[in-house]
Amino acid sequence: MWFAVILFLYLFTDQDVFEAFWIYSKMLYWILGINVLYVYAFKNLLTLNDFIGVVKKVVVVAFVFTVLYYLTGAIKDDYNIAAYLVLFLFPVILLSTEGYSKNKFFIMLSALAILITLKRGAMLAFVLGNLIYYLGNLKNDFSLKKLATGVLIFITISFAGLYILESQKDSIADRFSEEQFDPNNEKAGSGRVGTYTKLFETWYNSDNLIFGFGNQEDSRRKVGRRIHAHSDVFGFLYNHGVIGILLILILYIKVIKFYFSFRKYDKENSSIILSLFIILVLVNFYSGMFRTTDAIYFFALLPYLQLRRDAIKQSFYINQSA
Repeated sequence: MWFAVILFLYLFTDQDVFEAFWIYSKMLYWILGINVLYVYAFKNLLTLNDFIGVVKKVVVVAFVFTVLYYLTGAIKDDYNIAAYLVLFLFPVILLSTEGYSKNKFFIMLSALAILITLKRGAMLAFVLGNLIYYLGNLKNDFSLKKLATGVLIFITISFAGLYILESQKDSIADRFSEEQFDPNNEKAGSGRVGTYTKLFETWYNSDNLIFGFGNQEDSRRKVGRRIHAHSDVFGFLYNHGVIGILLILILYIKVIKFYFSFRKYDKENSSIILSLFIILVLVNFYSGMFRTTDAIYFFALLPYLQLRRDAIKQSFYINQSA
């Protein structure tokens, strides 16, 4: 609620209030949307299984069009395709696998849809999100079958990734060159290192430390060009100052607190929240999530997990009373 209210107040600091409302509406879509999903699920109008069915269909569509873009060569002009959309869908897919024991087909589709795009940020978040979930799930409920299944999936994805990288080696030369990962190179990360450095230094040396420069000011630093920070963290820092960073930190704290609360009642599935958290932090830092309606797929996992926790908690107290 505070996230939505404070960002609403910042709209009036924008040079173009109508555009600001349009961008804000995208955030309001997922902020309100996850509450609507909670109510629908609570009333059994759209259960978790129903939502998983929706997510599976979206993954299939995203995969098909990614392959079409790749085969037609259009991927060279729009290499993002649906990489981040599939990444945002993936926590729900992971939950549906129940420790990689089900829906392995959709794991592979998701992996291929992301790998084909060669989108470095999505690939990194996907790999680390999987790794955190796998290790956490293995720790919470160890079995040789889970160990073998996870290793097999990672090996399969690795071979598929190597094949894709080899087939697109001409595109890889620049995107995965040593210079692109050099933190001292301003052009590293497709120019992100230089952009983030300038945003931070400008903010740090200004009189706008607490409240920032104003809504969307990160995109107005260069006359004639409207390019946002490509980072929720640095964008919020520049536009909203310390207030913006506090909003993000509070969101992180809420997710972590929910993890410990959920873990008390469903230890086996709790690692999915850690996977979601690591993806959230990474994407916030080097890409951005808050300004897209696709974020509803990502955060939708939380209301469904909350309902699961509450149901287990209620059952526990009933059994205690009996």
